Amino acid sequence: MEHIKKSFKNSRKKRFSDDQIKSLETTFKAEARPELHLKHHLASKLGLQPRQIAIWFQNKRARSKSKQIEQDYSVLKSNYDNLALQFEALRKENQTLLIQVQKLRKKVDCEENNKNTIELAASEIPRLLLDINGNELCGELNGRVDYLEEEADADVLYMAQIAESSLASPENGCSLESCYFLDNSGCSAQWWDF
Repeated sequence: MEHIKKSFKNSRKKRFSDDQIKSLETTFKAEARPELHLKHHLASKLGLQPRQIAIWFQNKRARSKSKQIEQDYSVLKSNYDNLALQFEALRKENQTLLIQVQKLRKKVDCEENNKNTIELAASEIPRLLLDINGNELCGELNGRVDYLEEEADADVLYMAQIAESSLASPENGCSLESCYFLDNSGCSAQWWDF
């Protein structure tokens, strides 16, 4: 009995030869789930048990599925990484565009304020022109008053000179009272208009 157990253990540990693996791989590429009669044919051809063939195909399908999952994961991970980079780039671009929109809105608001200021200034121009014309008119009046004051000063000086000359020379025949204040022939008419 021990001998049977040892031979059973040895048969379990027995590895497939390279020729057997090549033949099984070729068959697997053609058909991953072979029919029962194909498994028996391979077993007799390769000198193996049909159960060994069935287990090899089952393990090969599991390994193939794991490998396919790894490949799919790798492709999906690569796609995800690319999408993440694109998303980050779009997020930054969006942020930049939002900043530009804010700047443009501020610029439009400033231009709108400038336009309103210009319109307000344009509506104020007639009033300002009236004020300016009024100020010019006042300036002209101030100039006339200054002119009249200068003339009055000149007339007072002239009267003082006449008075001095009258007092100094009584031969003119008139006194201070009768000569200048009553006789206005020596005075300019503008002084009296003041």
